[in-house]
Amino acid sequence: MAVRIRLKRFGRKNRLHFRMGVFDSKTRRDGRAIEELGHYDPRVQDPDKKYVLKRERISYWLSHGALPTTTVEVILLAQGIDVPTSGKKRAQTPEEKAAHAVVREEKKIKREVAIQRKAAVAATKSAAPMSKKEKREAKKAGG
Repeated sequence: MAVRIRLKRFGRKNRLHFRMGVFDSKTRRDGRAIEELGHYDPRVQDPDKKYVLKRERISYWLSHGALPTTTVEVILLAQGIDVPTSGKKRAQTPEEKAAHAVVREEKKIKREVAIQRKAAVAATKSAAPMSKKEKREAKKAGG
């Protein structure tokens, strides 16, 4: 039995939304799913509420050979779920995005401190020349 992860259409004309599910490849588009894996509402503006996915179950089905359709593959990659059959790189998960933002903030603070230290050293150089010992002590003091 070939298993696919695909979308099932709901809603009236011009107000549609989709459920993502695992289907036998011979099942009709809006037929019964083996398992529902989440839903997708293209009309919602908030990206956090646009996709509601069961990440663990999606990973389970992908590891057991379920093939996503191209649309589902794009959605999964955008939500940070790795698709093994795709040669494309996935986006960052929300946890990875938060960790990356923390690292960027730390780098920004370090950069600002280095600029301040450099300015302090330049100010002391213009006033009077410093010995190596004085420079070392000023650097340790943070100036």
